[in-house]
Amino acid sequence: MKNRKIQDERVVSQQRQIQSDGFVILLFILLVSVIVQRFIMDAPYEQYAVELISFLGMSVYLVIRNIIHGNNLLDDGKQADGKQAKVKLLVNILLTSIIATTIHGVLNYSMHYEHYENNIGLFIAVLAIFFVSITILALAVYSLLAYLSKKRRATIHKQLDEDEQDES
Repeated sequence: MKNRKIQDERVVSQQRQIQSDGFVILLFILLVSVIVQRFIMDAPYEQYAVELISFLGMSVYLVIRNIIHGNNLLDDGKQADGKQAKVKLLVNILLTSIIATTIHGVLNYSMHYEHYENNIGLFIAVLAIFFVSITILALAVYSLLAYLSKKRRATIHKQLDEDEQDES
């Protein structure tokens, strides 16, 4: 038998939280690295491909694992299906849209400024169309994630209820 050292649950929980925070920071740094290399340094895809694939892969992994385990991705746990969750969802969608539109606007203007120099209305129209499109896309993605998460949680609760009835 192995001699396992017993650790306090609070210490283990704190260590896991620190590791989780470090992982989120690392994902953010990967994203910033990709954005800087792609749009500021105008680097070829081969230069930032590893960072991009790592970021996208780990993001998809986190989403899938959280859904499989029944964790609600879009809620802070206070209210699973209430008004607060819907407001948080709307804020996430709007923030996603605003950030994407801002990045797109800066890059689009810097790459095609000669087209927009005398026609700022065209630039604003392009931004408006992009904003509406990305908002609809974000709504679809967040709604799909919320649906999958809710469905998985319902399946887990049903299994737990069946297990309780079997034990009784």
